[in-house]
Amino acid sequence: MRLNKVNLCWVLTEGRKGHEIQSMALAQRIAHNTCKHTFSLNQPWATFTPRLIPGFQYGHQWKTANKPDFTQPPEIIITAGRKAAAMGKYIAQSLKNAQANTKHIQILDPKDSVHNYDLLLIPSHDLKSGPNTINFCGSIHPFSPQWFKTPAPVLTEKQEQLAIIIGNPTTKYFQQAFKAELQQIRHNHPSVPLVFCGSPRLAEKTIAHIKTLIQPDDKYWFEQQDGDNPYQTLLRQAKQLFVTADSINMMSECASSNVPVTLLGKNYIQTPKHHRFVHSLADRWLPLDEQLTEPVTPIAYSLDEITKDSRLHELLAL
Repeated sequence: MRLNKVNLCWVLTEGRKGHEIQSMALAQRIAHNTCKHTFSLNQPWATFTPRLIPGFQYGHQWKTANKPDFTQPPEIIITAGRKAAAMGKYIAQSLKNAQANTKHIQILDPKDSVHNYDLLLIPSHDLKSGPNTINFCGSIHPFSPQWFKTPAPVLTEKQEQLAIIIGNPTTKYFQQAFKAELQQIRHNHPSVPLVFCGSPRLAEKTIAHIKTLIQPDDKYWFEQQDGDNPYQTLLRQAKQLFVTADSINMMSECASSNVPVTLLGKNYIQTPKHHRFVHSLADRWLPLDEQLTEPVTPIAYSLDEITKDSRLHELLAL
């Protein structure tokens, strides 16, 4: 079924990187033109989101120079997360009051009535469904099967490299388990260089601790002064991906790759939805003490799942 792209889509974001990546990936798939508008919410309006309490029109500011042009409304508004859901509801209703035919797509469960949105895209592990809800595996991201086939620059002089991808696990994990897991990796893969790639959310003390465990042949990236972020290159080039289990986004992106994926710190994840996601892809994770030489099967690409759904096609055709 051919996707009928709309002309203009607005992405409303509070600046959370994980939410922004998902919203922009979807927007670029369904629209010819995309504008990203970043906002902030004051109190008490932020606390009550996704509810719109009185005075909401006075409780937000646009951070971007290119503020929304309400004289040229979009066909689609995309939001992700609870605060953006509230902003999307407010803007969509304002545009509808001005006779615009704007539709609102919300990514992730806003903890709100499904009837407040034209379409919801909610991960299966959130256990929420409905007539206007499309469920998918993991998270939305721009790394399609075709993207993984494109060449990427080699990060080390040796052809083989292992990627240690670190989100923002608990301090307890680094105190109790990280060193032992790293030693196990080195034991299983002697003489293979490691490339460490950390989230910008990592605390300075945590980065300093990780650096004490890095060997001379290894490479690392934790902040802009370390050079170009190698994350996307690692997804395509690494022989094996080791990713901390605290980030569903990063686990989803790694699981879409064509190489084995091992979870680090999986005994330290704290929320039921994390456990449900990890369990749902049990066959995709390679245990830390095992090695795999057989080809792996990537998980289904989330955007392909979503864009095959007739409910999205019906929305875009309006």
